[in-house]
Order: sequence, then structure tokens, then C-alpha cells
Amino acid sequence: MAPNLNYALEWTSSETQPLVLGALSFLTLILFSAAAWPKLKILLSAKAAGRNDRILERIKITLKIAFGQTKLMQDKSAGWMHALIFWGFLILLFRAAEFFFIGFFPETDFSFPGNTPLIMAYAWVKDLAVFLVTLAVIFALYRRLWVKPSRLTLSGEGLLILALILAIMISDMMFDSAFLALHPEGHSGPIGLTLALVFKNLSNNILRDLHSLAYWTHVSSILIFLILLPRSKHFHILTSIPNVFFSKLNSGHDLNRIDFEKAETFGVTKIEDFNWKQMLDLHTCTQCGRCDRVCPAWKTDKPLSPQQLTVDLRDRLNSPPDSDIPLLGETIEDETIWSCTTCGACESACPVMIEYVDKIIGLRQGLVLTEDRYPKEFISAFKSLETQSNPWGFPNASRSNWAKDLGVPIWDKTQPTEYLYFVGCNGSFDTRGKKITEAVVKTLRDAGVDFSILGNDEGCTGDPARRAGNEYLYDMLASKNAQTFKEKGVRKVVTHCPHCFNSLKNEYPEFGSQLEVIHHSELLQKLIQDGKVISKSSEEEKIVFHDSCYLGRHNGIYDAPRETLKTNSIKEIEQSRETGTCCGAGGARFLLEENTGTRMSHHRLDELMVNEPNTIAVSCPYCVLMLEDAVKAKNLNVKVRDIGEMVEKKN
Repeated sequence: MAPNLNYALEWTSSETQPLVLGALSFLTLILFSAAAWPKLKILLSAKAAGRNDRILERIKITLKIAFGQTKLMQDKSAGWMHALIFWGFLILLFRAAEFFFIGFFPETDFSFPGNTPLIMAYAWVKDLAVFLVTLAVIFALYRRLWVKPSRLTLSGEGLLILALILAIMISDMMFDSAFLALHPEGHSGPIGLTLALVFKNLSNNILRDLHSLAYWTHVSSILIFLILLPRSKHFHILTSIPNVFFSKLNSGHDLNRIDFEKAETFGVTKIEDFNWKQMLDLHTCTQCGRCDRVCPAWKTDKPLSPQQLTVDLRDRLNSPPDSDIPLLGETIEDETIWSCTTCGACESACPVMIEYVDKIIGLRQGLVLTEDRYPKEFISAFKSLETQSNPWGFPNASRSNWAKDLGVPIWDKTQPTEYLYFVGCNGSFDTRGKKITEAVVKTLRDAGVDFSILGNDEGCTGDPARRAGNEYLYDMLASKNAQTFKEKGVRKVVTHCPHCFNSLKNEYPEFGSQLEVIHHSELLQKLIQDGKVISKSSEEEKIVFHDSCYLGRHNGIYDAPRETLKTNSIKEIEQSRETGTCCGAGGARFLLEENTGTRMSHHRLDELMVNEPNTIAVSCPYCVLMLEDAVKAKNLNVKVRDIGEMVEKKN
């Protein structure tokens, strides 16, 4: 920019330049709208998602994740690359507007008066953004063409987008430098000033041609970029910020109860059954592969790639509405749907907050409730849950047999205890699970905690049924438990099973249960802080901690279970806390045989054994079962223990 100088270009006159640019811009708008409007129309007509609450909290998350790029920074090199491009483009939006103003008003002096500090600061910031974006794009090309990370799919589309961004950056540099070489009295940032010195010996005709070429390359690249956006995966550039803004805020899976008396369809059997947020998810996938890299099913050669699932659903969403190819069994294979453990690792890794678990459960509901098609192992499990309120067929009248010789009090509505200890199916019936229950009871009793149990009035929370897609059965079980809690006046519940914890805390409020639910790790943490119990682990013991998906990722509880142990004995591994790997039991998969690929529990055990521990500490009875089976299969000398078995009364 320079004072008293206009930007009329060599290749066009001041009369034709606005017409040419206007025609190109109008054509771009038509082509962009032709591809974007059908997508927007589907979103506007889709089912409601209920994501309009807690606006300030949503703004905060959007600033942190979308604008701050915090989730991308989990992978530092790729994170900085994407962040620099994103931040650079935010700065260069004003520069793009400047280019179009120049084109539409060539006779207007668009220069600012004098070399004011503000104008010079803008020029330097703009050049810094151009420089950093250019470096980031070159690094991106290097990664794609030479490094070739396994999680990335090399595509011509991706290379074309990078080439367009590079063209926009280079043309910006050429535009300023050619202009300054023609008009030395002008001013610019450091890039323009430096390159102007390089170009100063070129003839004026060449400089004018270079100036015009740079301008039209710049605006043409922007217009081509806009045409491609709604026709490619890079549509996420427009959808990622709203997708983050409308992401779920609650713990758990954000599932909703089905009104079986009014609902016309059950679950997802066609693409239109997804709500608008789920559809927005599909348009937002960047195909970065981060979800695949952390998925326990994909790691162990199951036919589930979260990325491919999203791409297949997106392709189906974008396909003609009269397509007669079934969604279930054709677009998405049944085994793909049943391979998911609902662990949420994919959601934790996704930099644009795509939600996968609710879609998987919706597809399972479609298979179970509408198609009546599901793994054979679920036949007996569903029947047992319906008749005996546990998935293994044990008589419900024997649910409290474990407590007969322990003198555990049964809940009395007239004399309620402070806590109801909700034991769960595993802790009531499984041989190994009952040992955990007994350990928890002993600890609570020794610490003077006032608690009792429901005994045979307790029933399965319904978690296995809901995760398996049998929402009707879940509704029946949850309704019965919720009624029991209400009739007995239960207010505070402690449970050692994260699956029970998640259901009671996050999903039972829809059934009228307003409970204060805590996990036994949280209660043990408080008892240790109060000096009532201490850790049994010795200073020499090498402990590795395995995070339960339903306690950690789905409910954000990581510190409490660790603080029940001597923290200097814990040898953390790379795959821990938010990046921990599932044991394979979640999503009702503890009821299914694992016939494809490597067992997920074996894969997880291999990760845990990297630091050669002598104890694997866990906070979930299902994790105990899965990992103990893996230890036996691999014939390893390591103990698997619930944290409830690793504390004792302080003398």
C-alpha cells in the first residue's frame, strides 16, 4: 500500500476489472451454493438435537478448542502445522477483503494515510501470517509426500487444497513486492520490502505483468478454494467451529430416552434417522485418522474404523435421497457396529469434537429394535436381563447371597443410612466380582461409613441392554430401579462399577431419579484424606494404573483412584488417563466372543506391561475380569487388583 496510488491492474482496465471479478465471484457463489445448499437443507429438516443451552459455556469451549486448537496440540508437530494455518487464515481474512476491494474499486485510493504505526503494524503482522502459513503448508506437503504417517490417507484433493493455499500465500508476496518495485515510495511489510529489492532490476512491463498475475492468481485461488469447499472433506473448514460450539457438555454419552408410545421408528435404520448434530458431525470429519489411531477395535484388527464409519455415513448422507441400498448390513456392516466398545477414545482424540458413540448405539438400536438382528450371545443375555435382572441368568432371589455371612444391613426406609451401596450384577454374581464387593464392604465398615444395600430389590441398571441397542429392555430395567429408589427414599449412592455409576449418575435423571452418585474411588479418596484408611501398597511395589473408560473418559475421574494408592509407586504408561486403551469389555462386549483379530484385553495388557509392574491397579470389576483372563492366557506373573482391594483401615 502506498499513499496517492491506485491499484488498477495491467491486464484489465478500470472499467472491465470490476466486471471480470464480479462475473467470477457470481459464478463462484452459484457453484458454492449449488453444493452447499442441499447439505444445509438436510440439516435444517433433520431431527432436533437440543444443543442450544449453556451458551456461555459453549463459547468458552469454542474459544479453547476451535480457536485455541488445544486438542490438535496432542500431536505437537501436526498440531502446530494446522494451528498456524488456521490462525494465519484468521488474520488474512482482512487481506482477502482488501484484494476484492481493490478489484471492485480500482480507481479508489485504498491506501491508508501515511506510514502510521497502526498501518505498519498491520503490514508486519500480515507478512508474519503469510510467512508462517507458507512454512506450515510446506511442512504439510513434506509430511504427506515424504513422511506419510500411517493415519493419513494421501489424496489428490488434499494436495490440491494445500497447493491453493500455497498459491494464495506466494501471490500475496508477489503482489506487494512487484508493486513496491514499481513504486519505491510505497510501504509494506518485511517480505514485500525484501523481495522488492530482488525485483528492482526487472523492467516495468515485467513488473506490471507480475503484479497483475499475482492479483488474479490470488483471487482465483480463493474462488476455486470456495468452489471446492462444499464438495470435499475440507467442508470442515466451515463446519468445525459450529460443531465444536454444539458439542455435548454433559458427562456420559448424552443418550435420550425413547418414548415408545409415540415414536414411529426405533433407532437408526436410515440416514435420515440421525439428528442434525450427528449429521453436522459427518460433514466435519477432517479424515485426520486420530480416531483410528486410538480405537481399540481398529488396533486389534476388527472391522471398525471410526474414520471410515464416518466417511461411509457422510457419503450416504450426500447420496441421492432415493438410494435403495440398505444402511444397515450394506452401507455399514453389522460386524462393524458390534465391534465398538463405546470407550470414547475416538471422541477424546477428535480435534473437532465429533461424537461417535451415540451413532453406534443408534445403529445398534436399529438392528435390535427394528431389524431384530443381533449377535446370538445376546439372545440369552436379553432374556436373563428381562426375567432375572442380570445378564447371566442367575436367579434374582440370589442377588444378595454374597452378603449373608457378612452382616451387611438391608436398606430400611424408616431408618435410612447415609449411603446406599449399589453393588451391581458383577459384584453380586461373579465369583471374582464378589471378592471386590467384600473388600469394599470391609473397608467401608472399618472406616465407619454408614451404608446399606438393597439386597434382592436391587436390579441391573440396564447398561448392558442400552449399549447393546435394546433400549426397550433398558427402559424397563431403569424404570423399575428408579421407582425403587423413589419408594425407598434413596438419595446418596456409592458404587464400585463405573458402568453402574455412569447410568445412575448421567442417565437415570431422565427417569426421575435425582441421586447423588459417587464412585468408590471418590469415597476412598475422601477416607484417605480424613485419615481413616491407608493404602496397602508398599514403597517397593511397582504399580501401573489402568483407567476405566466409563470412569475416566466418560466422567472425567482420573485422580481419585490414583490417590487411593501410594502415588510414588505408580509407574504411568503412555496410554493412560485420557489416552488410556479399553480392556474390551465396554459396550456390552463382555457378553460377546471375540473371534476376529487380537483380543483387546491382550493388546491392553501388552501396553500395561511395558513398565514391568508387579500389580495392575484398576477401578472397574469388568476390567479386572478382562485383564486377569489376559494375564492367565499369557502366563504372566502380575496381579490385577481393584483399588478397593488395595486399601485397609488405618491402625
